Amino acid sequence: MSASINGVLEQLHSQAQKISGSASMFSSSQIKGEDKSAGFSHALFNSINEINKTQLTSKQQTQDWMTGKSDVGLNDVMLSMQKSSVAFNFGVQLRNKMVSAYQEVMNMPV
Repeated sequence: MSASINGVLEQLHSQAQKISGSASMFSSSQIKGEDKSAGFSHALFNSINEINKTQLTSKQQTQDWMTGKSDVGLNDVMLSMQKSSVAFNFGVQLRNKMVSAYQEVMNMPV
């Protein structure tokens, strides 16, 4: 039982490292303002792909667990499903904020 807890803790730690590493996702030229349109669209495209990858991973792990593969534990499946859910909800909220900002800009008097 302690081995499964250690496994979950290791996964959480690795995810925390990935998240802290994502802050350095942008190059210094993008931060300074060079090539803003390509940087934003590239970052948006990559984030959508990452959300898709988490959903596909979650789906695959769920199917593996349901078919009885021995290397997939229920805790891994549940963690993967939660990560997928959080990522998707974040993406939806980001989209909502972007649409709202676009509508505000379009409604500004010229």
